[in-house]
Amino acid sequence: MGFLGLCLLFVGIALVMNGVAALSKWDAKTTAFINLVTGSILVIGNFIGLFKADPAVIMDYNNAAGGFLFGFTYLFIAANYLLKLDLRAFGWYSLCVTVFAVISTVVCVQGGAVSLGVIWAAWAVLWLEGFLQLSLNLTALGKVFPYLSILGHFVAAFVEFVARVPPDPSPFDRESRGQVVQTEP
Repeated sequence: MGFLGLCLLFVGIALVMNGVAALSKWDAKTTAFINLVTGSILVIGNFIGLFKADPAVIMDYNNAAGGFLFGFTYLFIAANYLLKLDLRAFGWYSLCVTVFAVISTVVCVQGGAVSLGVIWAAWAVLWLEGFLQLSLNLTALGKVFPYLSILGHFVAAFVEFVARVPPDPSPFDRESRGQVVQTEP
C-alpha cells in the first residue's frame, strides 16, 4: 500500500466525516480530531520524504509539495474548527491549491499517469468549490460541498486506496512476500 495509500485512507475518512458533519449539522469540532490526525500524518510523512528526496529528481520535491498542500489543508480545517477562525482565509488558500492541482492534473496526464491526473482533477474541483463558497460567499451552491466531499472520497481516495492494497490474501505475512530472511541452524 505504501505511504500514499495510507494517506489516501485517512484523507478519505476525513472527507466523508467532513461531508456527513456538514449535512447533519454537527458541531464542527466533532471532525477536528480526524482532520488534525490526517494533516499530521501528511505533513510529518512529507517532511520525511523531503529529507530523503534526491536533489536530481525534481518530482521528489513536487510530490512533497503536493503532500504538504494536502496536509496543511487538513491542519487548516482542524484549526478553523477548533478556534472558530474566519474560513475566508482557507478559501483563498484553497484557490492557490486549486492552481497546483490543475497543473498537477496536466503534468500527470501528459506523463501518462492518467488515473493520477483524474485524482488531481477531482481534488481541484473540491478545492475550487471551497474557494467559491468560503471566500466568494457563493451560497447558491448550498449543500454541494458536503456531497462533493463524500463523492470526492470515493473518486479520489477510496478507489485509489483499494487499487493500492496488495492482492495477496495474506498481505501481513512477511514470509509469503519474501521479506523474511531464513538462516540455517
